[in-house]
Amino acid sequence: MKRIICMCLFVVFVLPTWSLAAAIGPARVSYVDGDVLFHSPDADEWLPATINTPLDEGDAVWCPDDSRVEIQLPDGTMVRLDGGSQLDLLANEDGFMHLHLASGHLYLKTAQTTGDNALQIDADDTTVLPSARSRLRIDMLPNSLEDVAITKGSAYVEGNGNRTRVRAGEQILLEEGHSETLPLNPADNWEIWNVDRDREQSRSARADSYLPDELRGNAAELNANGTWVSVPEYGTVWRPTVVVSADWAPYRDGRWIWRGDDYVWLSFEAWGWAPYHYGRWAVVSGFGWCWVPPVRGDVYWGPGYVGWYRTGSHVGWTPLAPGEVFYGRRNYGRHSVNITKVNINTSTVVYRNRTKPGGLTVLPQNDFLRGRPATALPSRKSSVFVSVSVGSPRIKPLRETRMPIVKQTPPRVAPPRIEHRDSRELRERFPRAAPVQAAEKRRQQAPPSVSVPAAPSGRTPQVREKKTSFPVVAPAERTPDKDKLPSQTKPPRRDERQPAQPARPVQPAQPAQPTVPVSQPQQPDRQQGNDRRQGDRPQQAVPRPVTPVTQSPPPVSVSAPQRTEQPRRATTPADSQNGPAAAPSRGNGRPGTASAPAKTPPQAGTPARVEQPRRESAPKEMQQRKVWKVTTPESAIENDSREKDTRGKERR
Repeated sequence: MKRIICMCLFVVFVLPTWSLAAAIGPARVSYVDGDVLFHSPDADEWLPATINTPLDEGDAVWCPDDSRVEIQLPDGTMVRLDGGSQLDLLANEDGFMHLHLASGHLYLKTAQTTGDNALQIDADDTTVLPSARSRLRIDMLPNSLEDVAITKGSAYVEGNGNRTRVRAGEQILLEEGHSETLPLNPADNWEIWNVDRDREQSRSARADSYLPDELRGNAAELNANGTWVSVPEYGTVWRPTVVVSADWAPYRDGRWIWRGDDYVWLSFEAWGWAPYHYGRWAVVSGFGWCWVPPVRGDVYWGPGYVGWYRTGSHVGWTPLAPGEVFYGRRNYGRHSVNITKVNINTSTVVYRNRTKPGGLTVLPQNDFLRGRPATALPSRKSSVFVSVSVGSPRIKPLRETRMPIVKQTPPRVAPPRIEHRDSRELRERFPRAAPVQAAEKRRQQAPPSVSVPAAPSGRTPQVREKKTSFPVVAPAERTPDKDKLPSQTKPPRRDERQPAQPARPVQPAQPAQPTVPVSQPQQPDRQQGNDRRQGDRPQQAVPRPVTPVTQSPPPVSVSAPQRTEQPRRATTPADSQNGPAAAPSRGNGRPGTASAPAKTPPQAGTPARVEQPRRESAPKEMQQRKVWKVTTPESAIENDSREKDTRGKERR
């Protein structure tokens, strides 16, 4: 029973934590040249920015003249600003980043993992939705002109109520009420600098990367500042090769700043973003301090993976070793505990790296808040006794605690005539654009796509009528006499050679069938034989008795005119009766009169079968088949000759 309860608790509390996606991390400043400033919602002033400054939703960056800054987004996309540019971060959600260029010039290089509709950049009157592996620039020109140029990949550009896809080698110039697509202009100094930096980063990232896919954007700086080594304890790890002292240790060259509702580590080392906000640190024999990256699927950004110590006047921390639990105020992956929901017994918490060289860093509380240099205390002769503290210290931050670097900002670099606007107002002005998906593309192509299946659907009934008309007509014509099968194989062949027989006027005159016996009193000697033949083939005479009405008076002279006038032979009732009548004579000799009484009983049922196609309004194809099977030129000549001899014998 205890095992079942433990398994249930494991499924309820642990598995959901493992299945969560990587925690959304903030963007960061990856390169600074000049006096760059940033503005956050919890501060009412512009503060100086430095490398590895975290930037989150609601922040703004100002790049003054003669300055440049590079910002790395969580997915590895690079955004660069030239002098006189301001960028607002409107949203940083799961799988979506929303930026707003208030002024200046922007260069963008999207990452390989950038998804569709995952990034949106708005200017005053333009919205840009770039695709993965694209490079573009957005320039806000005088007179409210906005220019979007694509040097690689593609992007959807919205402006003036239209959405245009701009491809590599094109640029679109937008102004109020007008847009124009043009070829690219020659590269200027700003673009050349960006291309050189892209080339340098790509060259460094070509080496084999042992990072998970979520951190591939940091491969260039790690490869340029360290090496990857394989150790039996942890597999492939990374160790820095650019250090300033022999007693170097992680989480030493930097400071803690207050961002949001927690203290975040800000490293002064250029490569110090991924190793301090992802993974763990360990001391490896022969290599020293090494960074153990997280595994794929368990990549969670953290403010700083350290274990905290605290006394009344000092604050200390130690890097977490692989597998050790991080105590934070939200979920940070498998090896983390949310202290806002669980009570922790600190007497059972032990950190292995505390006893390692440089593993424990202790600062006075005042120095901790003002960002003064850290001091390492040897673990064997500590002058300050500290105890484990669960979670970061709850110390009220000062103004200096919010500053990544404490220095005075010259007045000349202040944003001129640009006031920081609330991100909520900007989001209302620049809402999220409708995503371009495959479903919407199919809807746009709906008219042509619907018309294509409409054609086969219209032809299908015709094909079915052809299939059903042939077996219906053939049995109706030949069921009274099964011996006529040899003659049934020939009409379909003639049917292919004579498809243009005029059967259209025949159907309306089908009620004239009763006129056949009326015209036959002229030949009393043959009236009985004609009636018998009519009983043998009632189905064939019904579809075309219209023309026979005019030709029925001379039935005696049927054979002679039919050989000379073949069109009349196809429409003459006597011919339609004599032609098929010769078929049984081939198989049974001359049983014309003997077989007639046996076939007169079906005469009452055959009209019902004849009338059924009329009620169903049989198509033209069915009528043509009846004409084809009645009109048998080859066999008619032979049968007429035999019929002539037979009639001569009867006269004698």
